[in-house]
Amino acid sequence: MRPLLLYAPNLKMYETDFLDSRKGWKSISVTGTYCAFNCKHCGRRVLESMIDGSAQDKIEKEVMEAVNRGDEGIILSGGSTLRGDVPIWKYSNLLKRYSDKLTIIAHTGVVKNEEIAMKFKESGVKIALLDMISDNDAIRDILGQPFTVNDYLNSFKYLKKVGIKIVPHIILGLSKKGLEGDLESIRLLQEVNPDALIIVGLMPLVGTQMNNSRPPTPEEMIVALKTARDTFPNIPINLGCARPRGKSFLEVEKFAVDYDIDAIAFPEDETYEYAKGKREIFLSYACCGNVVFDIFKVITS
Repeated sequence: MRPLLLYAPNLKMYETDFLDSRKGWKSISVTGTYCAFNCKHCGRRVLESMIDGSAQDKIEKEVMEAVNRGDEGIILSGGSTLRGDVPIWKYSNLLKRYSDKLTIIAHTGVVKNEEIAMKFKESGVKIALLDMISDNDAIRDILGQPFTVNDYLNSFKYLKKVGIKIVPHIILGLSKKGLEGDLESIRLLQEVNPDALIIVGLMPLVGTQMNNSRPPTPEEMIVALKTARDTFPNIPINLGCARPRGKSFLEVEKFAVDYDIDAIAFPEDETYEYAKGKREIFLSYACCGNVVFDIFKVITS
């Protein structure tokens, strides 16, 4: 079986005998809590949990502290501009000074052309993260955005063309077409040849318009992981950090272990014990999107 990578970035409190997220890569919002859109499933709440990097002095402090701590990378995120992209590039001069010391992983938002993609490249971004949505109705009615499925697909194409690794996220439970819409997102990504793929699940957040929405079931998450692995047998497939939790979802993690899923973020203790006798385990404090680099280190070590 493939090696199994277990991740614990500094996105939430997570402490086990084998991983502690206080040592993990930090997540910084370059816009603070601002976003041009007010997605019904997020409502800007996700930005509240990130470190505020909305000014030059703030982000420089965080980057320097990451270097001084010996962190290997950072996660840059933030709200979208009206054009769709997360304006990480506005700190390009600062970030590229540190790009040889830190792996910069970025949530890019929608990238409308190659020129914007190049701005991310010039900022030292090595890995780009962006949700893949297969449903124009969901983009309009849930995300509140004037974009299309093709805009999302083209974003990956532009980013890949300039030499950035692309790691799409599939949010199960977001499509208005149900599970079939989510699975269609996986299939559509065959057009862009992703470098890795991350499966996550809708987590209804208090204070958002989708607070009472139904999260994906364990069975649906298993189907999505199986579809992703079968569709993309030659790239890393991850069970990402944002997903429903609870005793019933332990079966999702065990399935991931048994079906050669490459990485799990914030695994349960039981999953770690379950995997020890089945696969060679490697631990990391990076964002799990860094699997595109980690997997080769592991294979060649």
